[in-house]
Amino acid sequence: MSRFIQPERGLLLVSAAVLVLAFLPTRWLAGWTADVGAIVALPLTPLRHAASGAVTWVRPEKFTEDYDFKTLDRLEVERDTYRGRWHASRLKVEALERELQQLQRARSLGGDAQWTPRTAQVVRHNPGGGGGVLSLNVGSRHGVSGGTVAVVDGDLLVGRVADDPAALTSQLIPLGASGDIGSSDLQARILPIDDALLDPERRIVGEPIILQSIPGSSDFEGLVERRVDVEVGAPVRLGMDQVWHQTAWGMLIGTVVQIDSVPSKPLRKRVVVRCATAPERLAAVTLKIQDDSSDTRAWVPDSEDAP
Repeated sequence: MSRFIQPERGLLLVSAAVLVLAFLPTRWLAGWTADVGAIVALPLTPLRHAASGAVTWVRPEKFTEDYDFKTLDRLEVERDTYRGRWHASRLKVEALERELQQLQRARSLGGDAQWTPRTAQVVRHNPGGGGGVLSLNVGSRHGVSGGTVAVVDGDLLVGRVADDPAALTSQLIPLGASGDIGSSDLQARILPIDDALLDPERRIVGEPIILQSIPGSSDFEGLVERRVDVEVGAPVRLGMDQVWHQTAWGMLIGTVVQIDSVPSKPLRKRVVVRCATAPERLAAVTLKIQDDSSDTRAWVPDSEDAP
């Protein structure tokens, strides 16, 4: 008998019995197998009840009451409001980071002049479009004076503040504005496209050119000798123009976009310069608040004082 119930034989018998039961019809097994299953599951019942209780405690019950549509609408409005505020806060952080980078870049490109960068918001654009005066939210109380230079991105020349600014506001005359003496006979320098590869002295000097604003456009034009090597895309920077404060010297005016021959002047060629900034699209500028003692602008007489 002991040899008959050896473990190996018992496993084979149980496996054979299970295999036979698996092929029997369900109606033959439904009765007595349910009782056997209940007996086997009896020791596991306490553990199963404990696990079910834990699931109920962790997972909240489903909301089965009727929905209050007014409350749902109010919650959706609050969600959308706070979502909009979150995105606005992110944009504000990006704007502050960009402003800080512009101030740092402006300071690094400041030259020898003593000045302090200050961000000014554009509160109003001239309805006339390009070339119109811009209203800023800073004035003489913040150190702004007539001729204060405005830039963006460190070295892109935007314009200069008009004379006699108010205490809390000022008017910015963009580069190329109609009738502005600062945009007439503009002394500039054309630099090579790869000026970074040249020696520092050559990079500062460049090729001189006198620029005139083109009526009805934000572009400038000027004449250079035909022998001068000028390429489309070459940067054009402000030279030592005495109408402008020295904090504007060396700032980028724009790039060369067109080179034409002049039939009436065969020894010269016409160069068209596109401004690097679009004042009508600006929301803020960096003002170079200069020390009055270092003002090197030439005095320009008013029409009443002119002889």
